[in-house]
Amino acid sequence: MASRFVYVLKDSKHRKKINRQMIVASSDVNERIRPVVVHKGLIWFGVIFLAIFIGISIGYFANEAGIINGYNESINIRNARISELESQISTLNSTIASKDTEIQALSQTVNAKSEELGTLSAQIENMYVPTDFPMSGSASMNLTSDGDIPVVIFTGSEGDYVRATACGTVTEIRTNPKRNDNGSIAEYYVAGESTDGSDKEVKDLGFYNVITIDHGNGYMTVYMNDGDPVVSEGDTVSVGNTLYNLKTGNTALGYEMLRNGEYIDPNEVMIISG
Repeated sequence: MASRFVYVLKDSKHRKKINRQMIVASSDVNERIRPVVVHKGLIWFGVIFLAIFIGISIGYFANEAGIINGYNESINIRNARISELESQISTLNSTIASKDTEIQALSQTVNAKSEELGTLSAQIENMYVPTDFPMSGSASMNLTSDGDIPVVIFTGSEGDYVRATACGTVTEIRTNPKRNDNGSIAEYYVAGESTDGSDKEVKDLGFYNVITIDHGNGYMTVYMNDGDPVVSEGDTVSVGNTLYNLKTGNTALGYEMLRNGEYIDPNEVMIISG
């Protein structure tokens, strides 16, 4: 048995009021029609409720859509910023790689310069060690002593000169007494030794002038010759600077060396080539 709803609009003239009825009908002819009356207020309430519900739904979804759009815009902005930062990072990495290459090149240059400086420093240091030959030309050598002091006697040729064996400062030029009238050698003393006749009294082997050079590293050299010095006390000398000129009758040189205040054999330090 099928049923159906029939909505009947019924006018009531005497009250000037329209009544709306909902009738449930059946296809069975014998079925009795049972009218269902729905009050119009309820209908308006349903319509209003439905409208409010639809409005709220539209507003909610519109708001959600706005929020989603806002999120999407924020995400797009962040993605653009990330892309920009990634580009900057890539540029910085390229710059860093370039600078690393420059730093490596500079480091190699610094290392090379440091090696050069080390070599130069060693060369400069060696310039203050008295290893050079004290005569400008060839000369004979004879190791002797002045008391307990080892002395090398060089005999060169006229026209040669006595040269400084290392860089340093002339700290003393001492002039000894000349020979006595009878030809004997007068007694005189090494600088710093006593002159009171004690055991420290020594002779300068008869040489007239004595030049002492301090090399500033514990080494001192002493040059004894009968000629006139061509340097003065306080002068700074370099390797090879002339100290005496050798002339007729003045071709011998007495050469002494001190290391840390102690006299040593000059042959321990001197380098002779040729």
